[in-house]
Amino acid sequence: MKKFMLVGLIAGSLFAFPGMAGGSMSGHAGMMGKPMKGLKDNTILAKLNGKPIRVKEINAYLQGITGDYRIRLQDLPAQHVKEFVTQYIKMKELYDAKAKAITKTPQYKAAAEKLAVDMWLNDRLNKTKISEYEIKKFYNENKDLYFKSEPKFKARHIVVKDETLARKLIKELKGLRGKSLESKFAKLAKKYSTGPSKVQGGELGWFDPNQMVPEFSKACANLSEGEITLEPVKTRFGYHIILLEGKDSKNYIPLAKVKRQIIEYLKREKLQKELKRIKNSYKVKYLIPKN
Repeated sequence: MKKFMLVGLIAGSLFAFPGMAGGSMSGHAGMMGKPMKGLKDNTILAKLNGKPIRVKEINAYLQGITGDYRIRLQDLPAQHVKEFVTQYIKMKELYDAKAKAITKTPQYKAAAEKLAVDMWLNDRLNKTKISEYEIKKFYNENKDLYFKSEPKFKARHIVVKDETLARKLIKELKGLRGKSLESKFAKLAKKYSTGPSKVQGGELGWFDPNQMVPEFSKACANLSEGEITLEPVKTRFGYHIILLEGKDSKNYIPLAKVKRQIIEYLKREKLQKELKRIKNSYKVKYLIPKN
């Protein structure tokens, strides 16, 4: 199966998207707690040298350092409001006292342009809408490429503690086919098997490979429908003789489990198309001297 590694597919994008790189929010993103009541965008939370600091400034700060434009102080746990305000004040103090002079340098201008691009990219991703139709279409068109899971098996088995007995039973079953094999196998399972399925003639029904011990699943994968294992399969439970009754190779990961990944992939795919259009709208001529 080819795993649907969307992160891997997207990692080679033209740009690195900002996440929690600022660090300030990384410890709070998953915190639980009720938000503070009565906070409006213009609510004054503090004053710095007499100048009011409002909720909307803290929101802009939090959105800027996280790249997530959905973050609002009004939605965050009340017990952390002061901490966020304090972080902002510390940043403002240092900016006003020392860092403001840096804004006049070409390096700052270049960094600001890069930050603006990153923020635009992130904002574009957040605002890109993907319809249910687009999600289902991508899933159905790429089922065999990305969403195939391990095949399911339907089998019977006889498990015994003695290898010699297991080989004896295989000899009795060898050469039988179809209903004759199924009938004989069920009789031997009821008589000799030590497993709980013996009362059903060794019938296990349908199962995923990861439901069984690896040795058992591997043996099933190597059988065709209607075949038995011609060598005893040793596991920690004993020695197995397996009759494979069915194999479903068209088994897929449910859409619900990969929906979020598909949405992220389609968002970035749309963004890449927009970036290509932007690139094609500019004419570039390189004048780099040759060595």
